[in-house]
Amino acid sequence: MTVTLARMEDMSIQHWLKHVLLPLKWVEKVVNAPLTFNPDKNRFEAQIVWLPNFLDEGRGWVIFEPQGVNSCVVNNIPATEQTSRVTVYNQSGSEIDRSHYTINYADGAIIASGGNTTPDGTPTTIDFTQHYVSVVDGWPGVDPPAAPLVAVEMGPYRKDPLQLGPGRIAKRNVSVHVFATSSAERDDLTEFLYDAFYNRHLPVFDFRKGEPLKYDGTYNSDWSGDLLKLNNNDDALFYFRDVRAEPISVRKEWGDLNMWRSKVSFIAESYRQGLDFNAL
Repeated sequence: MTVTLARMEDMSIQHWLKHVLLPLKWVEKVVNAPLTFNPDKNRFEAQIVWLPNFLDEGRGWVIFEPQGVNSCVVNNIPATEQTSRVTVYNQSGSEIDRSHYTINYADGAIIASGGNTTPDGTPTTIDFTQHYVSVVDGWPGVDPPAAPLVAVEMGPYRKDPLQLGPGRIAKRNVSVHVFATSSAERDDLTEFLYDAFYNRHLPVFDFRKGEPLKYDGTYNSDWSGDLLKLNNNDDALFYFRDVRAEPISVRKEWGDLNMWRSKVSFIAESYRQGLDFNAL
């Protein structure tokens, strides 16, 4: 199945939120978490010592180094695996060299080079940085992860002429639904997301070689953070118009997840020359 430009744009918005923007501020570092060896999966698994649970959908451990300041301003696009976000220690409390294990970022696990040990000793405890905010594709559904979470939903869209002759403007309505644990957290997260999109544009990532994580949760070494080049060799960009933020008041009996909600909505526009709008 051929991936379309629209799908690349949708995936890119989620990638920017989870892996680039939110980690500038909305992450948590957990230290000295115990590791337990799972013989069925031949790996060491970190025990849950801090909530929200990193095993929730849309969370996991942080993959990249921070690429900006404590705001929504990004200095560089992260393109290589982190080197300081995860540290593993042996039974004596000494750090195990990074070359002796592989990290499963999705499941919060360590795969040791020697199965149940490494040349530097047995993995015993771990420091890691986890995503505090869950990022999910579409409405969270009937079994959502714990708040805080943001759900990215692509809504109605249309394509208009760009100029006389070939060329199109695609206008996609996007809603970022915010579910928080308190009114203060909702307001802070909403303001952060609004500033991340207001009066900005972002490049589209090229996902044709896969995403940063492989199916098994380990880092995809083929990922390079390449930006999508269109068939005229221009970078694929999308621009955010009519950015709005609004708190949503709901009835208490609707449940805890809906208690502190808001929505950031905008129109994502992309421009294409030529007749085939989705040609990559």
